[in-house]
Formats: sequence, C-alpha cells, structure tokens
Amino acid sequence: MAGVAASAAEMIPQLEAARKLALGDPQVYNQVLPGILPIIGSSGHVEVRRWGAEFLAEAFASPSLPNTQKEQLSSDVLPTLRAMLDTPGEDAAVTKSAVQAAASLYPLVFRRVISHPTESTIWQEMSRIKLNILQRMDSAPIAVRICCVKFVQKVVQVETPGLISDPRRPEQNETSIALVPRTHPLLQLPNLEAEASGLLDRLLSVFQENSMDPILVDATLNCVAILIRSRPSISTKIISAILNFNPMKQANAPMTPRLMVIVRSLERTTRALLRWALRAVPNHPMEQKIQGYLMRLQQSRTALFSESTAQKRPAEPTDGLDDAKRQRLMGATRKYPPMPPPPNTFSHLFTLTEDTSLQQFDVTLLPADIVSTVTTVLLQHVDAASLDDAINAIRQRYTHLQKMAQTTHVPDVPLLGPTGIDDEDDYDPELATGSDHALSQTTEKALEELAQPAIELGPFELPKPPPLTGVEVATLADQTIGHVFQLVASLDAAGQSHAKQKSGLNRIAASSNDRDSWATILMRLATRAPSGLSDLAGVLTDEEVETANNQIIKQENADEPANVANRIRQTLFMYVLEDFRPRLNLAISWLTEEWYSDKLAAKTHPELGHLPNYTRWVNRLVDRLLPYLDARDKNLLIRFLSEIPSIDREVLDRVKTLARDPERISMCILAMQYLLMMRPPVRDTVLDTIESIWHEGDEQVKQATIKVLNKWRPGFLERAAKKEEEVKDETKPNLNGVKSPPIEAIPGQMEPTSNDPRRRKQMAAATG
Repeated sequence: MAGVAASAAEMIPQLEAARKLALGDPQVYNQVLPGILPIIGSSGHVEVRRWGAEFLAEAFASPSLPNTQKEQLSSDVLPTLRAMLDTPGEDAAVTKSAVQAAASLYPLVFRRVISHPTESTIWQEMSRIKLNILQRMDSAPIAVRICCVKFVQKVVQVETPGLISDPRRPEQNETSIALVPRTHPLLQLPNLEAEASGLLDRLLSVFQENSMDPILVDATLNCVAILIRSRPSISTKIISAILNFNPMKQANAPMTPRLMVIVRSLERTTRALLRWALRAVPNHPMEQKIQGYLMRLQQSRTALFSESTAQKRPAEPTDGLDDAKRQRLMGATRKYPPMPPPPNTFSHLFTLTEDTSLQQFDVTLLPADIVSTVTTVLLQHVDAASLDDAINAIRQRYTHLQKMAQTTHVPDVPLLGPTGIDDEDDYDPELATGSDHALSQTTEKALEELAQPAIELGPFELPKPPPLTGVEVATLADQTIGHVFQLVASLDAAGQSHAKQKSGLNRIAASSNDRDSWATILMRLATRAPSGLSDLAGVLTDEEVETANNQIIKQENADEPANVANRIRQTLFMYVLEDFRPRLNLAISWLTEEWYSDKLAAKTHPELGHLPNYTRWVNRLVDRLLPYLDARDKNLLIRFLSEIPSIDREVLDRVKTLARDPERISMCILAMQYLLMMRPPVRDTVLDTIESIWHEGDEQVKQATIKVLNKWRPGFLERAAKKEEEVKDETKPNLNGVKSPPIEAIPGQMEPTSNDPRRRKQMAAATG
C-alpha cells in the first residue's frame, strides 16, 4: 500500500506538468487525454482519480479547446466517466468532478449524435450517465447535488427548442432540439420534450419544499438564470415558480444567527435574479408582477431586519434630582439655501441641498425600478416634520417666483424725478415758505424739455460694392456649381432618389428635394441659359455650319466660351463619368434637355442646320463610355442608344468600334438589332453601319452580322459576292493584255448561281 501511495505521489507532479502543457497549448489535449485515461480509471489511486476527474472537468469546460476537438474526444472520455460514476463507494470529490465533466459533455454529445445518427453507442453511454446522475439528486452529498443541478440545467437547455440565428449555418447555432430532424433514428423529439419538461419541474420543486436547503436553493437560482435568458418559451414558468417562493418563510421561527444568515442569503439571491431578469429580458410579460414582488420583498426585509436589529434604550435614572436629564430637546429648524438668481429651472426650484456633488448628479441615469424602490423606502422612513418643512420651503420659493413674474404697471405721467424736483420726501422749511411761482416755472420747463420732438434722421444708404471682374464671376459660379453638385452627391449617397414616389405624366420637374430635382435644375441652367444657344446661333452662318460642326465634335479639348452653361455641362459630364452605370438616367435626361434646347434654337434661327450642343456632348460621352464597357453592359448600351433623342451616323461609327473586340461583338450587334426594331427612322443608317462592320471585320464578325443582314437586307450576300468578283475581274489582267469581260456580259452565268442554294452556301463560305 505504501508503494502505491508513493507511486501516486510521484505520478501527480508528472500529470500536473502535462496539465500545464495542455493549458499552454490546447492542441496538446489530443495527445494527453488518451494517455491519462487508463491511469485515472477505477483501478487507480484515489488521489490520481481525483486529479483525473478534475482534469476532465477543466478540459471540457475550457473555452480555449475548440468544440470540434471536444466532440472528437468525447467518445474516448465517456467510458471513463461512466466507470467513475458506477463504482460503488466512490470518493465524493471524484463523483463531483465527473458530474461537472458530464454537464459539459452533454451538449457536445447531443450535437455529435445529430450530425452522426449511426453512432448509437455514444448516445447509449451518455444516456446511462444521465440516468446515474439523476438518481443521485436526492441522496448524494450537498456538493454532488449542486453539480447534479447544473447537469439538469444543461439537459433542460439542450432538450428545449432554442433560437435559430441562421438556418443556413447550423454549426453556428446553439445546440438544442431545434436542430434535430424529425426523422432522426436516435433522438425522438416527443420523448426529449417530455423529459425536459419533467426535469424542469423537478428542478423548480426546490422552491416548494418546506424544509429547504439554502445552498441548494441558491444553486438552483443561479442555474435558472441562464434558462430565463436563452429559453423564452419556459422563462414564464420559471419566473412564476420564483414569484411563488418566499425566501423569508423561515423567519417565523426563532431568529438565530444561522437562520438570519440563511434568510439574508436567500432574499439577496432572489432579488438579484429578478432584477437581472428585468434588465436581460426587457418588456417581459411578467414585468409588473416582478416589480410588485420586489416591492413586497423589500418591505418584508425592512420590517424583519429593522425590528431584529433595534435595541431598547436603557432607562434613565428616576431620582428626580436632575430635571435637565428629562427635558426634551427640540431639534433646530433646518435652514434651506435661497433660490439662485434667474433664469431658474425646475431643478433649481426643488433642490434643497447645498452639496455640490449631489446637485450635479443626474437622476435620469437611474433605472425606473430603482427610483421607485428607493422612493418608496424613503417615504416610509422619512420624518413627517422634515418633509413638511421641505414642502413649505419649496412653496415659498414658488410664491416668490410668481411675484417676480408679475409685470409692474408703469404710469403714463412721469414721476417727480424727471421734473427737476428733488425726489426726497424730507421736510424742508425753506421750500415750504418759498413762492409757488418758482415751482411752477421749474415744472413747466421740465415738461417742455420732455415734449421736444425727436431728431429726424436723413436717408442712409450703404455704398454699392465694386463690380465683379470676369475672373471673380467665374470663381463664384464654379463655387456655386460645386456646392450644388455636393448636394446632389450627398442625396445620391443617401439613396433618396430611389425612394421617391413615381407620379408618371403628372410629375413636375424639380418639385422635391432629391437628387433628380437638383440635377434637373442644373441641366436647365446649362441648356436654357439666356446667353447660350442664341449667341452660338448668331455666330454660325450657312457657310460655317460644316466647319463649326466638325470643330465642335472632333476637338474635344478645344476652348469653349467661358460662361456658366459650359461650366455646368463640363461638371455634369465629369459627374456622369465618375460612376456611369447608376447615373446613366441622369446622362439621358441631360442629353434630352440639350436636344430640346437645340431644337428650340433651330426654330428661332433657321440658319442653324444642326444640333451643336447635343452633337458635341453626346459624341464626347460615347467616346468616354465605350472603352469602359464590357460584355455585361449590353443592357446599359441598349438602353442608352434607345433613349437618347437623336442618333446619327457619327454616333453609330463610334459604337461600331466595339466590333473590333471579340468579347464585345455580340453587345454591339445586339444594340444594332434593338435600334433596327425599335427606332425605324435610323434603320437605314444602322444597316449601313452593320454593312461596314461586315466589310471591315474578320470571320467572327461576319458570322455575327450575316444573320442580321440577311433578315433586314435580303440578297446582301449575293450582291457582296458579285461585287467582289467584279473587283477581282477588273484587277486580273488577261494574257493578251485585254481585260476579261464583266460577269454581266456572260449570259446565263448569274442566274444559275443565284438560283442554286448550294452554290450560294459555297459562295457564303468562301466570302465569310
């Protein structure tokens, strides 16, 4: 026996070293646990078994060890725990730690069985351990019973439906029967729910027992707090059981010091739990009942402990020799500080203390339940005379404020002061014996001075500011435009432009404070300014139209007239390019305004045969947008080309450059097809553009365009093949130096070719 004790004494330091190593690196648990499980079994020394049980409880409760590793190790640990619990006469410390480890393992084993329905062995082991622990709840030592209460709390928490935060990621949700499928072969939902309900009733039965153990009651109160917060479905049942529990029912017995400590502990734990429940679960359906219970608990506590702690005052001597000992000393009347100078607030009116720290304390920071509790207790213990004095002091303050607020009537006739007569009422014999004539003259003189008219002021005008120079006007205009665009950008970022209600044809432009309204104002300032199109139309003549058109379109960076309209246009242009995809509707509205303004100018100036501003800015916008478009922007391009008011050959020539990119050929052809179907006025121009794409492109481009051309221009392929043959015949010299006759001169050559479909297919393949 001595040898076994010696070996245990030598083994524990080694095991402790392994424990410290595992605490430093959680990955070591995978190596340490399989090695120590045979050592700490039922055949080991009691000290080793104690250490092993504590190590298992600590390992599976440690947050540093991931739950996935705990689930993997659970299958190895469960047989050892079952052996510890099944051993008759096992040490209480070993049993206590084993129950703690089982409480930590139960949610892990439950989750593992949910994911692996075929592992019936591990669930059977856990069920036997659960049955063993439940049989110990009523007969085990108090230390083991507390651990059993914790185990039951874990079982109830797992077998009660919990909240599912994200159904798509069940691994991050809390372990509960809400994760169990209804067709699970091992976990039967009706049985688990019934078991959880029965264990909860057994857990709450401690509040209904007559001879209760304070340690067990405190342990139960601490455990059910987690259930109140995490399981709302059973929180009402738990709180109802607590509200029916009276922690002071033992106060009817003679109050011994031990009983007083027990009652204090139970009352404090119950009160702390209910206050925590009010904070953790706001707007609880039983909030009013909890408030009333706390109020009654406070009153009972005050009545019980104030009477028990109060001691009777010893009797004074009654010899009658010293009457001063029998005199009742009246307390001095308390003096409250006066009101501070105005302006005053309600806080100044009701503050009767001179303590600076109390005056600066903000009572609104306290919760309402604490304020109501404190106020009730103070009103029960406050002296009635002191309360009356304080109320009278506040009443005097309020009366004083009312008098100060009353307006004083000012008489229309001036008082004696302004008349030049002395205001003092002292008796003066010389004044009484003087003449009344001098007094009347003095009074009339003073009244004449008061009746003098006021001095008339002449007109006053501020000097006019100096006129602004052209540079200053341009700077101020740029600043104004910048401010408006900042407002547009802020409204765009806030998403107000998408939340407005669509009013259809009844809408009024710029009638609301959103992005589109401010953008409309800027567009019309640029397009309908009085010095914009009129000046341009006046400058251009019929001979200058072609030259000016080419200059406006082709020279993007050319100097523009320095006016506000062009500055707004340039700013709008850059604003659209910064993020053109969501701002495409803004660009379309702007170009529509430019087109409308150019059309109005063309009516008043017939010599203006083109659209100068619209043509310039639509071409600039297309030139800048096309390099940034990819294959995903086909709908964007189709919408832009379909909604701008006018399309000419120059716009289409820019769009057809997309066909040079193999990835954007389909986008270009789809946009052309949409224009062919939805914009008949430009159909011929679009078809000419597609023909030029066919002639200039490679095999891939021709394959993409040939279907469109065959549909909208039948016979195009034959004409193209015929034209190519003519070109070849013209360029091919004859051996005798005579050119070959044209194909039309050979009779009967073109008709069979054009009528034979196989010949046409061969020609199409040859020409691409």
